[in-house]
Amino acid sequence: MRLLRCILLAGVTLTATGAHAGNDNAGTTGFSFLKVGVGARAAALGGAYTAISGDLESTAWNPAGIYDVGERAAAVSLTSYLVDTEAGFFSVALPSGPRMWAVSVNYFTYGDLQRTSEDGLATGTFGAFDVATGLTAAQRFWRDRLTLGVTAKWIYSGIDDFSADAIAVDLGVLAHGPIPGMTLGASMSNLGTVRSGFTKGYEDSLPVLLRAGVSHRPAHFPMPVLLSVDLAVPNDNDAYFTFGAEIRLAGGLTLRPGYSLQQSGLDGDEALGLATGAGLDLKGMRFDYAYASFPALGDVHRVSLSGRF
Repeated sequence: MRLLRCILLAGVTLTATGAHAGNDNAGTTGFSFLKVGVGARAAALGGAYTAISGDLESTAWNPAGIYDVGERAAAVSLTSYLVDTEAGFFSVALPSGPRMWAVSVNYFTYGDLQRTSEDGLATGTFGAFDVATGLTAAQRFWRDRLTLGVTAKWIYSGIDDFSADAIAVDLGVLAHGPIPGMTLGASMSNLGTVRSGFTKGYEDSLPVLLRAGVSHRPAHFPMPVLLSVDLAVPNDNDAYFTFGAEIRLAGGLTLRPGYSLQQSGLDGDEALGLATGAGLDLKGMRFDYAYASFPALGDVHRVSLSGRF
C-alpha cells in the first residue's frame, strides 16, 4: 500500500506533461521526468529544438548540438514546475581535439509528500527525487557535412525507501539543409535498460523518444530570425509536432514564441500548448526565461544562465 501510494503521488506531477487520453500506451513507461524538457530557450520554442545547435541544453535534446559551442562553457537552468515540484539542469562543455565533450546533470525534486496509513491517518512525510547524469561527445564527419553526438547516462529515481535505476544512451545527428541557413536534425533518446525497479521482479521501461526537426534562418529579413519545427514520436504516446520562432532585437534582446501539439485546443478560455520567453545576451553571458501555463495545474517558469569561461 505504501509503495503504491508513493508511486501515484510522484506520478501525478509528471503525467501533467501532456498525454493523449485515447492512446493505450499513455503512462506505461517509467522515469517520466526524462520526458520533461530541459532549458528555458528550448521550452520557449515549444520544444522544437532538435535542429538547433550551439547550446549546452542540447545534451538533453540532440547531443550533436553541443559541437557548435566550440569552447569551454557552462550552463545552469532552474524550473518551477507543476504542483510545487522543482527541476534543475547543469552542464559544462570542454573542447578536446576534434571533439566537444560535456558533462550534465538533470534532476527533479517533489518536496515533502504526506504519508498515510491504510486507514487514511497521517503518519509523517517522505521525499522523492529523480536524477540523470550524462557524458556527451560530439564530432564532425564527412568533410564537416555531418555532426554526430552521443550521450551515455545513468538514471536514478528514489521514492521514500524505494529506488530504481537505469543506464541509457542518446544519439543525435545534424546536417546542412538543401538551402543556405537550413539545418536538419534527428535524435533518439533513452535507449537503454533498467537495472533495478522499485520492487523486486518489476522493472519499468524507459520513455524512448525519436525526434526529427528542421531549423532555418531566412535571409533578407529586417532582423535575424530563427524558425524551427520538430516531429516527436514517443514510445508511450501519439506523435506530435512542435513549432518555435526566435526573433533577435537590438541590445542583445531575443523574443521567443512556441507551440506544441502535444497539448492543444482550449481549456475554458485558455489555449493549451503555447509557450513564450525571452533571452538577453550581455558580455559573453546569456540569460533566458520561459513561461508556459497548464490551466488545470498551474504555471511553469524556467530560467537559464549560460556563458563561456
